Amino acid sequence: MSKDLHQRDAAQARGSKLLLAMGIIVLLGALAYFILTLVVNRRTPANPDTTYTAENGVTVSYESGIWPVCEMTEDATLGHALELASAADSSDANYQVVLFQRGDKDTYADFIQQSESDLKEAYGVISPRKVNLSVDGATVTAVRCDIQAYYAVLATITYDSGDVVYVSGLTKLASISDIVNLVESVRLS
Repeated sequence: MSKDLHQRDAAQARGSKLLLAMGIIVLLGALAYFILTLVVNRRTPANPDTTYTAENGVTVSYESGIWPVCEMTEDATLGHALELASAADSSDANYQVVLFQRGDKDTYADFIQQSESDLKEAYGVISPRKVNLSVDGATVTAVRCDIQAYYAVLATITYDSGDVVYVSGLTKLASISDIVNLVESVRLS
């Protein structure tokens, strides 16, 4: 009988140690996830080396190594817009694109809501979250939409003059810092 009690006590002790080890592994995993999340989503400061003023009066300061494509384009949704892209071909694994359209408050009834609806129609489930962006001399309303492996950044930059810059950005990267830095560099000429 005492042999059975001794074996049960030993089994319980092993079980307790195993449970403790599993708890430690779970906590270490959670800590690693938290650290990786901070590293991936950190704000990387901009280091612009180029300033460009487009035909539509939008001026951006950007890093030419990140944004080698900077040109006016005709977008199906935004019309005549300034386009910055990380590559000439959208099949590049690290492709990012940002479009800037200049308008006024009447150009869109609700640009962000309309764009979210378009994204939902195209991709199904999206998870929009407010983003805090700041542009000198303007009020910014912005959201980040998590779309499967993509991030979309939608913003309206409203100046006191009544001019509005509508921004649509899309990235396949885990970090949206490059797009955030670009949006925060916008000025009107």
